[in-house]
Amino acid sequence: MFLVDSSAWIEYLRPRGSAKVKARVRDLLEKEEAAVCGIVITEVLRGVREDEAFEALKDVFLALPRLPLDEVVYERAAQWGRQLRRKGKTLPTTDLLIGAAAFGHVPVLHADSDFVTLASATGLKQEYVKP
Repeated sequence: MFLVDSSAWIEYLRPRGSAKVKARVRDLLEKEEAAVCGIVITEVLRGVREDEAFEALKDVFLALPRLPLDEVVYERAAQWGRQLRRKGKTLPTTDLLIGAAAFGHVPVLHADSDFVTLASATGLKQEYVKP
C-alpha cells in the first residue's frame, strides 16, 4: 500500500502527464494498493474544472483506503516543520501533513522532490517517480 500524493495524481490525470508516473499509479490502482488522505483529495479535486469530472473523481477517491488526519498527524507535521526550518528548509504544510499521515504506515508515492527532503530528515518511506 502507498499513500499517493497529489503530485502523482495530477501527473496521472493530465492528458500529457508523465508516462512513468501514469504507469506507477495505474499499477497501484490495479493491485488495489493506492491510498489517499483528505488533504490529497482536496488538492486534486480543487483543480477539476467540470462538474461531472469532479463527481466522478470524488467517487474514485472515496472508494480508496483513506489515512486519517488526526491530532498525532498534526503534531508530527508541526514538529517536522520546526525541525526542517531550523535547518533552513521550509516545506509546504500540505506536504508535511501528507508525510505525517503516511509515516509509520505506508510509503508516499510522489512526483515532488519536497518528499525526498522530508524523508532524509525524518525517515519517512517514499518513492519518487520523477516526471
